[in-house]
Order: sequence, then C-alpha cells, then structure tokens
Amino acid sequence: MEKNRNKKFLTDIIIYGVGNLGSKLITFLLVPLYTYFVNPSDFGYYDLTMNIIFLAMPFLTFQLKDGAFRLLLDNENENIRKGIITFTYKFISVSSAIASLIAIIISFFYSIQYLACCISLMIVMSFYEMVVQIVRGLGKNKYFVVAGILTALLIGLFSVLFVVYFKMGISGIFFANLLARILVLIILEFKLHICKKYFFYNFSDKKINKTLISYSFPLLPNVLCWWLICGSNRLFVQHFLGLESNGIYAVGIKLSTILETFTLIIYQAWQETAIKQYNSDDKDAFFSRIFNIYLILLSFLSIGFAFILKMNYSWLVEEHYQSSLQYLYFMSISVIFYGLASFLDLGYLCAKQTAKVIPGVIMASIINLGFNYLFVQFLGIYGIVLSSILTFAFLFIYRIFDTRKYFKIKFAKTAFYSILILAISGIAFYHLQCLIFECFYLVVLFAVFWLILPKQIKEQCIDWIRDIFSKIHLSKGL
Repeated sequence: MEKNRNKKFLTDIIIYGVGNLGSKLITFLLVPLYTYFVNPSDFGYYDLTMNIIFLAMPFLTFQLKDGAFRLLLDNENENIRKGIITFTYKFISVSSAIASLIAIIISFFYSIQYLACCISLMIVMSFYEMVVQIVRGLGKNKYFVVAGILTALLIGLFSVLFVVYFKMGISGIFFANLLARILVLIILEFKLHICKKYFFYNFSDKKINKTLISYSFPLLPNVLCWWLICGSNRLFVQHFLGLESNGIYAVGIKLSTILETFTLIIYQAWQETAIKQYNSDDKDAFFSRIFNIYLILLSFLSIGFAFILKMNYSWLVEEHYQSSLQYLYFMSISVIFYGLASFLDLGYLCAKQTAKVIPGVIMASIINLGFNYLFVQFLGIYGIVLSSILTFAFLFIYRIFDTRKYFKIKFAKTAFYSILILAISGIAFYHLQCLIFECFYLVVLFAVFWLILPKQIKEQCIDWIRDIFSKIHLSKGL
C-alpha cells in the first residue's frame, strides 16, 4: 500500500509537472518579449487589469469549479456527474450574461480602457477554468495537462503575432489570451464531448445543486481574501509609486511564478492523494513525511531559482526592468510560505469543511492590507514584498495549529536544516557578485541537499531513474 500510494503521488507530480512546467516555461519566455515591446507603464496597467479580472472571476463563477472538481472526483455515477456539470454550465452562463449587461451599462457612464477586452477575457477565462477542473474531476488528467501546455503555446504564438508583428501593445496581449483559451475550449469539447455527454438544459437535481453551493460558497470569501493578500499589493504600488514601478514589480512577480508553479504542481498532485488517503490509519505519519520532503525541496528550489535567474538577468530582462532583480530572493521566500500554507489548506478540503478556511484568510488579508499601507510608504517595493512574507508566514503558522483537528504535522530535523540553509543563501545572494563563486555555491548547495534528503526518497528517485533508462533501452532494442 505504501509503495503504491507513493508511486501514485510521484506519477501525479510528473503528470502535473509536465503540464505546468511546459505551460509556465512558455509564459516565462513571454516576459522578456513583453519587456522589450511594451513599456513599463503600459505593462503595469495590463498587470493591474488582470488582477482586477482575477478578483471578479470568483463572483462570476461562484467558485463552482472547485466544487465540481471535488464532487466529480468522488462520484462515478453518470446521473450525478450530469447534474454537477449541467448546473455549473447553466450558472456560469447566466452570470456571464449579467456581467456583459453590467459592462454595457458601465460603458455609457465611464470610459475605461480595454473594458470590452477585460469583460470578454473574464468570461472566457471563467469558462476555461471551469472546464479544465471538470476535466480533472472526470479523471482526464492527461487532457488537463495538454490543455495547459496548448493554451500557453497558443498565447505565445498569438503574442508574437499581435505584439511583435502587428505592434498592438497590451491589446495584443488581451487578444492572445482570449483566442488561445477559446480554441482550447473548442478542442476539449471536440475530444471529450463534455457538453454533449453531460449537459442537459432541462435536467436538474436540487440535492446536487445544494451540495455544490454549500461546498463552493465558503470558498468565495476565501478567494476574495486571497486576492487581497496576493493582488491588492499592485494597487498600493500603483497608488504610492506609480504605474512604472508597478510594471517593474510585475516583472519580478511574473518571474517568481516559476517557483510558484512548483507549489501548484505539488498542490494539484497532493490534492488527489490527500483526499484519497485522508481516512488511512497512518494519515499523520504519511502527511508529515510528505510535508517535510516538500519543505526541503521547496527551500532548495527557491535558492536555485533565485541564483540561476540572477546569473541570466542581464539578457533575460530589458534594461528598464533590471531593478526588479533585487526583490527576487525575498519574493521566493514569500512563495515558500504561500506553498506551505496552501499544503495545509487541504485539511479543510479533505474534511469538506470549507467554511473553516475563512477565519485564517480574513485575518491574513487584514494583516496584509495594514502592512502594505504602512511599509510601502517607507520601503517602497521592498515594503510590499516584506508584507507578503509576513502575511504568508502568519497564515502558515495559523494553519499548523488550526488543521491539527484534521492531521498532525510533525517537523523533521532535516526540515530545520533546509530553513537554516535558506537564510545563509540569502546572504550569499546579495554578496556574491562573481559568476564562478555563484556556480560553485550552487554545486555545494545541491550536494548538501542530496545529503539531507530522506533515504527513502533517494532510493525512490534512483529506482525511478533506472526505470526511465530501462524503458529507453527497451525502446531502442525494439
């Protein structure tokens, strides 16, 4: 059993890793393109509007995408699946029509740049997020992965076409995002026939609808608070420092999403494993082991991420955005606390007690808003980054104690070693200025990482590598 669930978890990590890393790699490559063809103030405006879209999306979708995924994962009954998907599609269709009407009314009274693009993108992204979560819930993980890669690839191709060739600026970025997601939605429907198979306009099951609402509704204030924590900082930067500073800050944030992608991969893979192993007898030991390994990996990946970007920053990012480098290491610390807090959040989802999520994120969002207002006036962008670190650190500590009713996490000594190395590496990041010394430091660092990695994981990694090489050898023989 132990071997099977570890293998399943590692397999899920690989599947989600391929999809997320593939899509994020393309997104990462778009950052230099945007910095060379879009000026900082325009890019700052685009980043700001995207954050407002992310704020509005939960109200449009009512977070039904999360409820649909969770309930579909537990049910293979075709009628229940039909009820879940039908209600979700109908709800978002109605809310999209209402959003469009509101946009038309707003346009009569206020002239907002790119309003039509923003509303269209919000609706398309809402449908896209809903459909890909339904695909996950139906167990079609490979299609979920392919959808992510294909979307990013199409955004990249359309960005080159609209931003570079037609020189459309940020309107070209909007069009690229719109067209890419619409095409992927069409392809998913063509391949999986979700609408054809599960959507019936006249079909309704009040019990299913009530279950979906009761699961999803508590996630709405949770998502709003997460936006206040992760997205409102742009508003503070724009208000106190200007759109150009927001553009510089946005580049640092977009680059730090490479590390955040790793936390997303683990979250998605762990989400399925945690739900299925939640009622196991050795739940606490299993969850603790995964948590400690995750903390070690996340710490060392954040260090490697920061140093490798530092070594290549001069050619990756256009000159006007170069100052964003100084914030990267601290941003990676913020991502670590974010990832650990998200890991613990799954306790509420496993127990289907999503309402319990709310108190922690409300407190964290209030702390974040206060720190943002206080620090940005004295420390500039550094203040915003420091506010994020303190906010996620608070949320992580709160979650450790609050989720003990669901599972008890026990820290290993190796986890504390990784935190110590993280602190030492921060000093090295800002004081080592020679490429040779930086490379040498990384080599030593990853040697230490291998030493403190648990023996069981080393053996599984070695076995996994052997399996890959044996399959390659076998395919060559054939």
